[in-house]
Amino acid sequence: MMQADVKSVPMPPPPSSSSAQQQPSAEAIAWVQKHAASWPEKTRRLAAQLVTKYGPPAEATERQMTWYGNAPWKKTTLHREGAAHNFASAHQDVLEQTVGYKVPIDKIAALVQFNGSLVVNRTRGELSSSADSEDLNFLALNVADDMVRGERDVEQARTYYAQIVRAKMIKEPEAYLQGLRFKPADKTGDPDEIAPLIRHMSGGE
Repeated sequence: MMQADVKSVPMPPPPSSSSAQQQPSAEAIAWVQKHAASWPEKTRRLAAQLVTKYGPPAEATERQMTWYGNAPWKKTTLHREGAAHNFASAHQDVLEQTVGYKVPIDKIAALVQFNGSLVVNRTRGELSSSADSEDLNFLALNVADDMVRGERDVEQARTYYAQIVRAKMIKEPEAYLQGLRFKPADKTGDPDEIAPLIRHMSGGE
């Protein structure tokens, strides 16, 4: 993974008070220069911020870095290349972050309608968000929690999310960007049940 022609990792602009991001440390910058010199500049900057906050990732390849148990997250994966996503503004979904969260079955469709970068893993009891920054993942999951608790419908959630994204752009402080407003849960998995046909074949009732 070490690059012969090491590129510099530009220091990001000072974070606004509404951002969960932080200035990267010299050690983090050096780590990224060594392990991800060929990555896009914006993603390298984000990698340096994550290494500063959570330490070096548990796994690092040419295409992604992964942290496990970096609370409040169960898992954080930074991808070298992201998927294009236009809501609420055009960006690349390079940062995927997961919490333990049991989403009621009747809420799954609404969450996906609200934000296509939300992923529900019912079996593991997880809810993941992908965006181009950690604060926008906080935002998406906080609004998703509002929807699960019945405080916002799809249209209201999309409108509110867009309002907060606009506030971030003009550097207005917003609590929904600064951290999770709910406590991630443990033991949220739902293994479902063995299909009756298969249970019968195995001698079950």
